[in-house]
Order: sequence, then C-alpha cells, then structure tokens
Amino acid sequence: MLPGISEQLEAQLAGFLRPEVTDVTAATLARRQYEVVEPGRAAALGIELVGGVEPILLVTHPDRPVGILRIHSAGRDNVIAFDNASWTGQCIATMRLLGSDSVVLLNDIGDGFVQIPTLLMRSNRQLLFWGAGASAVDVSMEMEGEGASLVIGDDALISNGVWIRNYDMHAIHDLPSGAQINRPPCDTVLERHVWLGQDALLLNCDRVGMGSIIGARALVKGFVPPRCVAAGAPARVIRDGISWGRSSAGMTQQERAAIGL
Repeated sequence: MLPGISEQLEAQLAGFLRPEVTDVTAATLARRQYEVVEPGRAAALGIELVGGVEPILLVTHPDRPVGILRIHSAGRDNVIAFDNASWTGQCIATMRLLGSDSVVLLNDIGDGFVQIPTLLMRSNRQLLFWGAGASAVDVSMEMEGEGASLVIGDDALISNGVWIRNYDMHAIHDLPSGAQINRPPCDTVLERHVWLGQDALLLNCDRVGMGSIIGARALVKGFVPPRCVAAGAPARVIRDGISWGRSSAGMTQQERAAIGL
C-alpha cells in the first residue's frame, strides 16, 4: 500500500479507509507512484531533518516543494508520505516521532493550507492519516499509546488554536483504591467534512461524525454524532440535522452528497 510500512500498519490504515471518512481507498494508494526522497534532496522540498534517525520520506512529485517542515524521528522505520503531485506547498509543520514503525500520510491538499505547530507521536506503530482536501489554520496533535491512530477525514476545516490529544496527558487515580479511573489513549477519528471551531480541544475523543461542527472553545470527549453542532465545555449537541459549507453562499451539492444527503 505504501512503500516501507509493515503489514500490521497496512491493516491498521486500511481499517480507516471507509466512505464516511475518505474517498481514498487501499486501491487508490496501491496505484500511487511514490518516490523515496534521498536525505540530500529533502531540503529542496522544504523538509529539514533534525537529528535522530532519518525517516523514510515519500512523495508523489519529486520536485514539488511540500512546504516548510521540521522533522525529528527518534525511532526507526518511520514513514512520512506526501501526495504532493498537485499541491502548492502550503504545509507548515513541526513533527516529532519518538517511537518506531509509525506512519504519517498526508493526502492531496491542493491549494489548501495546513499548519501543524506540533505533531508529537510518542509511541510505536502509530498512524496519522490526513484526508484529501483537509485544511488547518493551526492544529496541534499529540498521540500516546502503542498502535494508536489519529484520522482526519476528507475536506475537514480546522480553525486557529485547535488541539487534538487522544489521552488525558496523565493518569488520574482514585486515592482510596489506588485504581486509575481515567480512560487509556484511544483512536481519534474525524469523519469527512468536519469543522472544528477556534480553540477547540479534542481530549480522548473517539469520533466526530461526518458534517458536524464543533463550536469555538469546546471541550470534546467521547463521540459526536454526524450532522450536528456540539459546543460548550464539556461539549454537548445543541442542534442536529445541520452541516456547513466552505462558501458563504451555502453548501454545494458535492458537500451535501459527501455527508449522505
């Protein structure tokens, strides 16, 4: 599916390639012609490798800059893939992969803009999938847990100051019993055409359904259904049967069809 990734990660990735998340399929990935970027060529694409172990860098266009990226890979056999054949190089990111055998896959963002001030993948065999056409003014992401995945669906719109963490950062214990009472790290999935408002915090959030809107400064845990607005801290559904359009003139037929209308 992707050069250099393990069978386990292939299966992990394939499990998220579902219509409610993305138009990208395993067959799509198998047809892509990725090329390995030699370390000496990374700088010409806008990629700075900052110490550690050199990751496997893959691109679909060997001469098209991907943006301005600083990448530190502490572990071995990490793969970072860019489907950059038609995008305009507007990806600004700082990535730290502390574990081994992890994958970052950024699909075609076209002329969109993606800014990731912090991507921190702490454990082994982690997966970040960035859907086609998804854009982000400013999103930071932090992942804990071996085998954990963070999936951004197609055509997501992420505003300023958004944080996505798949865990609570630290263990919370009941003192009389000594038992840990907060959840372990989870997989976090944004389905297609989700809008995250400014300063939203997704903390141990399992899934946000297709077409939904997360209000500004919302604190989201657990599940958010499709086609609704969730707001507040903690976030709750305040209206359902709605979605949004990138144009102020309204939703396009393509956007409506993407969320099952």
